[in-house]
Amino acid sequence: MVNVDFSNTNAPDQAALNRLAAAAAANDFQRASQIADEEISKGRIHPALFNARAVWLEQQQRFAEALREFQRARALAPQDVMLLNAIGLSLTRLYRLSEAVVAFDEAIQIDPRYGPSYHRKGIALGMMGDLDGAQKVHERALALFPRNVQALSCLSSVLVRKGEFGNAREYARRALQLDAGQGTATAALAMAENADGNFVGAEELIRPVLQKPDVSGRGRASAWGILGDALDGQDRTSEAFDAYSNENAELENYHAARFAGRMRIRDFATALATQFEKGGSTDWSMATPSGASKGRAAGHIFLLGFFRSGTTLLEQVLQSHHDIVTLEEKDILARAAERFLTNRTGLAALAALSDKELDAARTEYWQRVQGLGLDVSGKVMVDKNPLNTLKLPLIAKLFPDARIILALRDPRDVVLSCFRRHFEVNAAMYELLTLEGAATTYDAVMGLAQVMRTKLPLTVMEHRYESLVESFEECVGEVCNFIGVPFQKEMLDFHLTAQTQDIRSPSAQQVRRSLYKESIAQWRRYAEELDPIRPVLAPWIERFAYPAE
Repeated sequence: MVNVDFSNTNAPDQAALNRLAAAAAANDFQRASQIADEEISKGRIHPALFNARAVWLEQQQRFAEALREFQRARALAPQDVMLLNAIGLSLTRLYRLSEAVVAFDEAIQIDPRYGPSYHRKGIALGMMGDLDGAQKVHERALALFPRNVQALSCLSSVLVRKGEFGNAREYARRALQLDAGQGTATAALAMAENADGNFVGAEELIRPVLQKPDVSGRGRASAWGILGDALDGQDRTSEAFDAYSNENAELENYHAARFAGRMRIRDFATALATQFEKGGSTDWSMATPSGASKGRAAGHIFLLGFFRSGTTLLEQVLQSHHDIVTLEEKDILARAAERFLTNRTGLAALAALSDKELDAARTEYWQRVQGLGLDVSGKVMVDKNPLNTLKLPLIAKLFPDARIILALRDPRDVVLSCFRRHFEVNAAMYELLTLEGAATTYDAVMGLAQVMRTKLPLTVMEHRYESLVESFEECVGEVCNFIGVPFQKEMLDFHLTAQTQDIRSPSAQQVRRSLYKESIAQWRRYAEELDPIRPVLAPWIERFAYPAE
């Protein structure tokens, strides 16, 4: 940002600033913006003018334009904490979350006593999945101002996501004592009731939130999802399905502009499979083993498949082994995938990479692993990311001696779970907001996996979620044999290890429990609702030998 010498600027007169302030005080943001436009058209320059335009743009949910106006205002007033907070909030709404955190940190550095900077940073961190970080900054906001309703409410929401239901209730109740209508705190209490099995109580708490006209967007979607879980717990599955559908419709509408024009995963997977089948496979069988470029790891495993197929559960089981380290869903192959997998030219270039170029790419991979603070020396490293299924050609070329664990689960349970369970919506999750979208995306991704297995020299083990739950020790023993490590008794208590981990998957609360079988064949309860996608999933049900009925 550039400091401006106001003695050399054509600032508006005090009367114009007074009119603008009066309009803003009356919440007439459109009028304030019109006054600002008039002054700017005269060549006037002042941070209040750009701020007024930004606020009006915010009201219309034109967040990218609002951000630009806030940044113009901040260029004139670089030490203005309120403007930095406005910039951070705009970046949060645009899901530019790491940039939002930087803006809030700048505000905190300028004025460490301004509490809202902390809890707004906490919101951004929570959306990034950093629940521990979010908790710390919300607690800091409360240390400065113990009656901060927003910080109390946000902290209760973070704690319930972490599974700390007792503490979540305490902070939610403190918030509600100050503001009985606080929606975030009420939602946190309802989530805690769902977790305790008090589904009727959860329903009674959350329905009034849905009746509030000012609850919209992500907040309204969250309330629908909580109601869906409450109805599901009461075995009112048809009503629950409607609630989940409403949740997803809210999310789809809220994020539509954000993902407009992006290539869908299903289209990418289908196009890649087609390209690969037409391109032949002779070059791929001659890949040079990665050898010493393992980054001193004793073994290299890719755990992939599809969302909600049990990858997080298996990862936490493996994480409990003394000789295994895991990397949870850090997409460190993204840049290489963008370069080599998005068109036929890139795929041909990947197949033709020289040994020197391959070693450079491998070195970059292991440097990025090291940069994440993961010490792989002498360990088996498990790179867990369901969407790495889309990158199998890249994995085969760069790491031909790596082993692949392909996570499987009944396709009906996978698709139903994708439809019902969401974390923060990203480009991949956006495609799962409709039942048809989830099913066709599953079909395309698993179809790509089958093509890759026939065309590439991959060492693959199929791992079934149901086998892990029903025959844990035997199943884990088979995985250990495949990986090349002995079974350890500590793996039996994986859930205790998981309770100490910062897990950023929607499955976090489930894997912190001991094994349970309730999630197997959940699709039967929703069989009627799943009928429209049965033809899409039928080939996979048969291929993976799951019961037809």
